[in-house]
Amino acid sequence: MNTRVGFRRRIAAAAALICAAAMMLAGCASTSDNANGSSGNGTSSTANGGTTQTFKPASGSNGDIRIASGSENKEVATAIQHAADASGVTVTVDYMGSLDIMNVLETGAKNYDAVWPASSMWISMGDTKHLVKDAQSTSTTPIVFGIARKKAIQLGWADESGKTTPVSTADVLAKVQSGDLKFSMTSATQSNSGASAYLAFMTALRGGTGPITEADLSDNALTSSVAQLLKGVDRSSGSSDWLKDMVVASPDRFDSMVNYESLVIQANKSLEKNGHDPLLAVYPSDGIAVSDSPLGYVDRGQGADKRKAYDAFAKALRAKDAKIEFERAGRRTGLGGALTYASDSEVKRAFRSEWGINTDASTLKTIPLPAAKTITKALDVYQTALRKPSWTVWVVDYSGSMSGDGKNGVVKGLNAALDPAQAALTHIQPASHDVNILIPFESLPHDPVRADGASTGSLLNTAQVTEADGGTDIYAGLESAYKELPDASQRNDYTTAIVLMTDGRSQVDNRDAAIAQYEDEQLDVPIFSIMFGDADSAQLDPLAKMSNAKVFDGRTGDLATVFRTVKGFN
Repeated sequence: MNTRVGFRRRIAAAAALICAAAMMLAGCASTSDNANGSSGNGTSSTANGGTTQTFKPASGSNGDIRIASGSENKEVATAIQHAADASGVTVTVDYMGSLDIMNVLETGAKNYDAVWPASSMWISMGDTKHLVKDAQSTSTTPIVFGIARKKAIQLGWADESGKTTPVSTADVLAKVQSGDLKFSMTSATQSNSGASAYLAFMTALRGGTGPITEADLSDNALTSSVAQLLKGVDRSSGSSDWLKDMVVASPDRFDSMVNYESLVIQANKSLEKNGHDPLLAVYPSDGIAVSDSPLGYVDRGQGADKRKAYDAFAKALRAKDAKIEFERAGRRTGLGGALTYASDSEVKRAFRSEWGINTDASTLKTIPLPAAKTITKALDVYQTALRKPSWTVWVVDYSGSMSGDGKNGVVKGLNAALDPAQAALTHIQPASHDVNILIPFESLPHDPVRADGASTGSLLNTAQVTEADGGTDIYAGLESAYKELPDASQRNDYTTAIVLMTDGRSQVDNRDAAIAQYEDEQLDVPIFSIMFGDADSAQLDPLAKMSNAKVFDGRTGDLATVFRTVKGFN
């Protein structure tokens, strides 16, 4: 057992709500501008580190509604503000992942008047209580490959003008197998863009017509091909919007991603502004998934006033002033994926042919979605058998201030993420080839405990029996984590991450050495941090920025939710 220097710090409630990316401010902010830089006549304000946004109409409010919304809708905040102004309705939007919206519906959608996921499939899977009424598509956007122009030309998929050639899913698989292509993608069990892309891959590689079936999920040749394609994933994410931000922040490191066409467009606006090569949109020619972004009323007995407010807002969101803002942000609002306002100058600047954008609706060879129960089984097969294995090193604070509620929260969170039965409830259960390593630390790191596959019992027992005592040195914990990363021969076989959790301010004697070692060894491993209690964001943000990762702020709520969210990024 390591020598410990005991001291106590103020213990804060452990927490769960996901916060901002590393380069964003944690906490609350207020602004008269909406998320994409322009403003309507009304005002909007953000809270919970940007995960909640409230839009107030310009001329007073005639009612209010609260929406559980996909995170990608941050990009259409201008349209939301226009609709709030036109309807006179105050709209509060909680941005979250697709799985979270599904869970909201499964548990009765308490406190929500509407849901706005990226795809109808999350309503069909989650609305077991039949609460959602009159869901209608607000816009569409296909899930595409966004590949840096230089890379796309090297692959033989584009010319200098940005014009792309037809690329099949089999072509993508061949480039992955040859080692010529790696790409970033969201987790299929946590984000709609990842789930939709995965279903499209499987449908296209199977061939034929009609949706995939449960029998297809048992086809060894098919599942083997899908697994081979997913080996191309070099960085995973739980959020489509954050994935886009990661590519924009580090274009030299990340040159290919699977994401919404609209987010490829948003990324290109930033990339070109910063003097970088844009991404080219590559549309798989044999099967593509399209997000239909449905908005639906949640009828849980709120009364006529709520329904009236919802109807007014939904109608305004379908009106010209809002729809043109959808298209300016890179969404499509016409039938079959056509553009309604193609002649608008800002729409033209979004849907640019030199970015590989093809506005011909015939480009969108849309896959048919399977039944809800087949999708659920497909996601389980992805998580347990087909995705690239993960290698996660959990560096967890066991300093004195963690005694009591802090440690209990950690144990609960680790069980939610790593206990096979509990983790299966949110589709993050460990698979047979996954590796999880726990390193408790205080003033010094403890010996690491490794768990292979689903055999996580010993690791979780260590988390339970380890006492909380001593000081805090996150940098010594990180140096210990570096030693537990896969070696060079294994590096491409895993999506690898370090998860650092602390509730206090760290000693800094080892800071420079830990940062220098990461850079000198070119580790290229994300360091995700969970911050609660008295943790110092000024110490954690630079680690996230250095490693192309994210800081999660969990200072109110339940750590199990935060641990699940973090695991969704790996």
